[in-house]
This record gives sequence, structure tokens and C-alpha cells, in this order.
Amino acid sequence: MNHVGENFTQFNIGDTLNEGRDSARLASVLIIDDGEHLYDAFYNICECLGVSVQRMPSRDDLGAALRTRRPMAVVAEVDAAGQDGCHVLMAIAQHDSELPVLLLTGEDPAMIGAVDAVEEIWQLASVTKWQRLLGIGAVIDFLFQAGRKAGCMRLMSV
Repeated sequence: MNHVGENFTQFNIGDTLNEGRDSARLASVLIIDDGEHLYDAFYNICECLGVSVQRMPSRDDLGAALRTRRPMAVVAEVDAAGQDGCHVLMAIAQHDSELPVLLLTGEDPAMIGAVDAVEEIWQLASVTKWQRLLGIGAVIDFLFQAGRKAGCMRLMSV
């Protein structure tokens, strides 16, 4: 796990927070995944809903990906090899604090506490935390909420 300051450019929160809010979000989900299990879990569901799925290795530059790909949501694991969940949350905060993110935390209480602290410090508005990947219904609910928030999906789960 990377430490909070490793491989992360410092920035003034007042100057750069929510820089991505002016860019329209697209009906796409950016999945930070070094394997393919997260991508596989989302691909078929997203395809049925008309949402594109973009996969990126955890070692790639998340800030650049957020600016160029303009996803309606981000999905990541807290213990990815290239950047941990706290780094992901800080990059999202720099880009747009309202961008929905689904973070798979695992069951370690210390890790969950660290994620909660970063969420509060960086004033993130749309963080969903699951200890493990949930079923299709929960994935669909997350996607519908993210799509409605982004204004790129008009469907609602029932």
C-alpha cells in the first residue's frame, strides 16, 4: 500500500478542487483494475445499460484519465498495487469531489477507518464503500445513482 504522500503531487485544495465539474461526464465507468475481476463484474451489466466500461491499471495516472475520459463513476480496490484507495480518493477530490466512486475496502477496520478519514478530510460527496463486490442489484443501483448524478442516465432502479 502506498503512503498518502507517495507519488502524489501536492496541491492547494482551494485552487484545484473540483476542476472537472465544468466538463460534462460521459455514460462510462472507469475501473482501476490490475486483473480483470472488477472489469468482468461490471462489463455485462454496463453493456446492457448502454454504459461504456474503461479499464485502467492502478499504476496509470488517474488525474489524466479523469480529465480525458470524463467518467460518470470510478470503481477501485483499496489495496491496488499501483495506488491505494486513499490515493484514488485524493485524485478524485482534486478532479471533482462529487464524482461517484465505489471503493472495495476489504474487511480490515484500519483500512476502512483510513478511507473514512480521507473521505472526510477531502470533503468527498459520493463515496460508496463495499467490503467486497456485491451482486448485480447493488451494482445496478450504484450505476443508476452515478448516471443520474452525472445527468447521463435517466433510468432508476426499482
